[in-house]
Amino acid sequence: MKIHNVTLERCAECETLVKVPHRLYYKTALCPNCNHVLAKGDFWSLRRCAIIALAVLILLPLAIGYPLMSIDLLGMPIHATIWGGAWKMATSGYEFTAFMVLLCSVITPIAFTLLILTIALQRIFGMRPRYTLIFLTKIKEWVMLDVYFVALAVAAFKIKDYAHLSFNLNLIAFVLATLLTTLLFIKIEPKQGWDFFYPEYRPLPPDYPHKPTFCGVCEYTFDENIIDLKGRHRCPRCESNLDIPDKIKLQRVWATLIAGTIMMIPANLLPISSTELAGNVSADTLFSGVITFIQLGSYAVAAIVFIASIAVPFSKVAIILYLLLAIHFKWKHSIHRQMKLLHYVHFVGRWSMLDLFVLALMMSLLERGQILNFSVGNAAFFFGAAVFLTMIASANLDAKMLWRIHYSNESEHKT
Repeated sequence: MKIHNVTLERCAECETLVKVPHRLYYKTALCPNCNHVLAKGDFWSLRRCAIIALAVLILLPLAIGYPLMSIDLLGMPIHATIWGGAWKMATSGYEFTAFMVLLCSVITPIAFTLLILTIALQRIFGMRPRYTLIFLTKIKEWVMLDVYFVALAVAAFKIKDYAHLSFNLNLIAFVLATLLTTLLFIKIEPKQGWDFFYPEYRPLPPDYPHKPTFCGVCEYTFDENIIDLKGRHRCPRCESNLDIPDKIKLQRVWATLIAGTIMMIPANLLPISSTELAGNVSADTLFSGVITFIQLGSYAVAAIVFIASIAVPFSKVAIILYLLLAIHFKWKHSIHRQMKLLHYVHFVGRWSMLDLFVLALMMSLLERGQILNFSVGNAAFFFGAAVFLTMIASANLDAKMLWRIHYSNESEHKT
């Protein structure tokens, strides 16, 4: 088998064919047209990632099931745990909201580490991790330990005016698990896993004369023409369906965006939480909660909550709507500005879960029946549903559709 010093790669965003060095040696290969990362040379080995994942898996029970912070309410210590907050949400009649919190703060972090360890075991036993690698790529954006960490700080500011607050030693385990998980996000490279486990699928030589096909799931540039029994083109490496038309993708984006926008109406109009102190009940919407932090002088916390709970969700909807209209009407706008907007919604979407995590922590600390009562409002479910739906919408918005319109507009302009 001949190994070329340079291989031919197709950019996952703008579809430009780029000659990439076979070994990058701690460098990063970028697309010269759109600056999308084609390959990284500073990734960690599977063995190192597995060791880090094992460390995270050991830390997670301490971080999830044990108290992270406590309050002293009239001499009675009350502890806040990640699991406890979701459980009290569920037992208080908010099962679906509790599931959303549990999914992003407990289930996906554990699943993420288990997937890495499973790939390491599959390597030992000589197995092919096709579906494991696919799931690993798709689950990353739903692991939100870093968002929960910021929610801890917001909840601490929110509760300190009602009772004496202290942090527990288990918080160290949570911080370490968050940092190590973030490192895994940065250093693990599924594309290298595909190359390692499937060496028979060789990259194309730089002088390949024909137009190659590209699989967006495993990022494989190839020349084979694989058709299944239903007449659909398949990737030879990950077996993904390559014949999903842009029309279907756009329908998915429109459906989830419209549903998410509808959910945002009750999420902003209905109370998201209510607090009872000495017989006085105060219900807060998303916006009134920001006003409360401003009145308390916590301007930094007010800014964080406003950005995560109000500015980010509305800006996501506006940007996705703009990009959809740009595709439908083939607007001749700056493609690089459109790519920045698309990358923005991909990055910030998950941070809108901050408010639900704060609610879960408050539920864990302030139980019903105490002098200080706290309960979740009906807006919480609608807000969480809006976050999930807009994240799905942005994930289905394919950058290649925008670039194809850009190329079409450029060719019309030249003629």
